[in-house]
Amino acid sequence: MTYKTKKNTGRKLETVLLFATFAVFVLLFLIFCEGGIWQKQEQVQPLSGGWYYIEDGVRKDITLPAELPAPKGESLILYNENPGEDNAEMTVITTGAQYDLVIRLDGKILYQYKEALFARNTQMKSKLDCIAPLGNDTKGRVLTLSYHTPQRGKYKIDQVYIGTGRAVALYQLKKEIIPLGAAVVMIVLCAVALCIFLYLRNRKMSDGRFRDVALFLGMCSIWLVTDSSMAQSYSSSPDALCLVSFYMFMLFAVPMIHFQQKMGNMSRYKILDIGIQAFYCNALVQGILVLLGIAQFTNMLFVTHILLFTWVLILAVLLIWEYRQEKRKELLFLLIAYVIVGASGLSALLLYWLFEIPYYGAIFELGILAFLVLLIADVVMEMADNIRYRMETQAYERLVREDGLTGFETRTGFEKALEEMVVHTGEYQDILLIYIHIDHLRFTNKEFGRGLGDELVAASARCIGNVFRGKGTCYRIGDDEFAVLVRDPEKPEWFWLEQLKKEAGNSEKSGRCRVSLSAGSSCLRKPDGSYKTIGDWKYEADQKLCENKKKEEKSVY
Repeated sequence: MTYKTKKNTGRKLETVLLFATFAVFVLLFLIFCEGGIWQKQEQVQPLSGGWYYIEDGVRKDITLPAELPAPKGESLILYNENPGEDNAEMTVITTGAQYDLVIRLDGKILYQYKEALFARNTQMKSKLDCIAPLGNDTKGRVLTLSYHTPQRGKYKIDQVYIGTGRAVALYQLKKEIIPLGAAVVMIVLCAVALCIFLYLRNRKMSDGRFRDVALFLGMCSIWLVTDSSMAQSYSSSPDALCLVSFYMFMLFAVPMIHFQQKMGNMSRYKILDIGIQAFYCNALVQGILVLLGIAQFTNMLFVTHILLFTWVLILAVLLIWEYRQEKRKELLFLLIAYVIVGASGLSALLLYWLFEIPYYGAIFELGILAFLVLLIADVVMEMADNIRYRMETQAYERLVREDGLTGFETRTGFEKALEEMVVHTGEYQDILLIYIHIDHLRFTNKEFGRGLGDELVAASARCIGNVFRGKGTCYRIGDDEFAVLVRDPEKPEWFWLEQLKKEAGNSEKSGRCRVSLSAGSSCLRKPDGSYKTIGDWKYEADQKLCENKKKEEKSVY
């Protein structure tokens, strides 16, 4: 099996894995999504005083935040009398979902954390905001917070804040400023990368790396938004958001591996295709296990973490190897970017697994932003070099293909157009080929000099351009020869020849040169509807040109 065959097989396998993973994702999404709309929600105030709990029949006052022991795993109930202002719609917000928090007002449950379809781990629960609207009649009423299932034999009670619904929403927004701000930056960069990709493709300088960067940015921004506590607090389908967040997290490395494959000679490393398939398989298998009820996403999260960290190391090693062989600037930039994202990811993993800190994501998110800034800066600089090179190449090609005296394309362009017609013949009803000859140009050059001869060529080109401009493509294929291709001509052959003769006659009224042109034409399609060969087509036009030249009167200055 050749390398190309193996590569195609890998692409097909990736496509199958992608569609299978997407199918499982959609199925899980439909299960988790409960429908509904986003719930709509000044400065919040800490409700730190006035709290107490009962221990052995004795009231014990505390000030929040606080840390209270629970060596036997007993529950804890905190009380607060007159928590809000009278005649004011107040809301309380705190954390504590990891302790299965229940918030009550005079015994009425206002908030209760319940494990839903998407099982969360301790770190995920500790990030959640527990929000309870108190209403506008709280005077003389008792607010209670009930905590269950202590962690490591204690309860770490965070501050409780109180304020209007709007103030609480603004407070949440401030808390989530890092992930949401990073998401906004990523969305903007995603749009920029996508615009650059479309622009380059339109200019026939397509660079798939910008598409990969745009996809990576889009997936990262979706992950950040759906993983935020604020989005999950106000969504009517938080389980569905968690599902989206997990799948984005499991798959956002795929476009980056595709990106690296397009760097230099990196596509020769077959291990990169294995990496792509590994991430798809991970997402697919985890989804199937959840569907079968065998495991939960949170129980398998360590697999994704190990996979991500392993592949960051593999990609970095490949870049080091490639950079040692070919010390290119873009490889060094990419290597530094991977070192940054790898270090931030490792730090986040340590905070997540060893210390169970809920804000582990902020470090990883900042690392991703730094990674992206270096990545995009590197690609943009390379793109600028490529555009400059392409513009210089196009300018050179234009000099080669464009006749300086007439502005028409040269024989090179004419022959290339004929080659393209062989492939695209069926796209046209017919194509008219016209050969045109400048009568007496050699005589003019010999008797009156090259200067006057050039004037005659330019005047002839103006006549031809006036007749065919916007209707056909004109070429100068020799010193005194022109060719015109009219695709899907709207007029018969004789019409164009008559127009050309008329235009040449009009040119006699101005200038020092009397333009005399001979022409011969041929249609590509035969009367029976079939097509002529390119050789027969050209030969017929040339023969008609010779016949018409013999009919013209020979005249000299």
